[in-house]
Amino acid sequence: MRAGQNMKYRFATDVVKRIKVCLATDGFNVDHLLAKAGLDRLEQYSATREDPVGLSDKFSYLWKTLAAASGDTMLGFRVTPPHSVSWLGVFGHLLMSSRNLKTAGENAVRYLPLMTAEMRTSIAQSADRTTICIHLVPGRHAVPQQRYDFIWNMLLSTLRFVAAHPDLHPVLVEYAFAAPPSVAAYADIFGCPVRFGAAHNAMTFANADLLTPIPTSNDLAAEGLFRMLDERLQQSARGAFTSRVKTLLATMIDKGGALRVAVAAKLLISERTLQRRLESEGTDFSKLVDDVRREVAEQYLANDQMTLKEMSYRLGFSDPRAFHRACLRWFGKPPSKFLEADRNDTAQASDAAESQTP
Repeated sequence: MRAGQNMKYRFATDVVKRIKVCLATDGFNVDHLLAKAGLDRLEQYSATREDPVGLSDKFSYLWKTLAAASGDTMLGFRVTPPHSVSWLGVFGHLLMSSRNLKTAGENAVRYLPLMTAEMRTSIAQSADRTTICIHLVPGRHAVPQQRYDFIWNMLLSTLRFVAAHPDLHPVLVEYAFAAPPSVAAYADIFGCPVRFGAAHNAMTFANADLLTPIPTSNDLAAEGLFRMLDERLQQSARGAFTSRVKTLLATMIDKGGALRVAVAAKLLISERTLQRRLESEGTDFSKLVDDVRREVAEQYLANDQMTLKEMSYRLGFSDPRAFHRACLRWFGKPPSKFLEADRNDTAQASDAAESQTP
């Protein structure tokens, strides 16, 4: 388990390094903001000192504060990965050894839990398209859109580099955020339509593009990496089924009362088996639904352009009053007050960051 945990925290450390390299010359004190977020000594952390929600929350605070300090809502696109995937370690070698982008993407989703527990991913395939969904775990701070901007930018840049295909672009990008003033700029960056106010954060590719062969493909090397990574997955398997269910729930939460049936069908098991396997990992389906609703609600509540009625139905509640009661239970305040508090936090973060600007 230790090896997997080291990969997880090394990834977070490298992300911090990329932020410093790309933004340190932008006229504001990046080191100070990293310290404020609690990410200045990340390389010294052990897995026992940082839980996934806590770490994700620190990154959310950092991106929120960076955006406020810079005044640039598209800051996430300015933090770019290096040209080589060597910074991803074993994970990068696995991508380079894959036969094509389709298998590289499938391998990435399978083994991502060994690198980071703050991100949940899933892949949905149709006859001609493949959609990658990403859900970042929220904490006390709602996940800002800049974190998703950074991840999509990093994913697309990595796929282009691995396939030696600089013109690769998705056919659709979706954000579970309100449309910003710069929608056209997003379309220019991704080279495809970008839809805001979606039910999830996703990037969709044409299957034909994902069959692009990878020049460095090596079946023998990939097989050796599979064995090593599968062993690490087995070591950290406890709770894996619960994590898989939560990943599905994050993209299906709007189904309301039909959730249990829908999730069991996705996993090709009966509802009884679903509940039994969750019980073996110390949880139950109702608790997971509540946990995921709370996580997604925090993200939606950061979006002051989405109505509370729309939020309630997207979270699978029968009516807004049920959502109101859930917010009181989760956060100790109604959703309207949560929105007001989040706007105040943003203003305070901006003021604090500006006061530290050299």
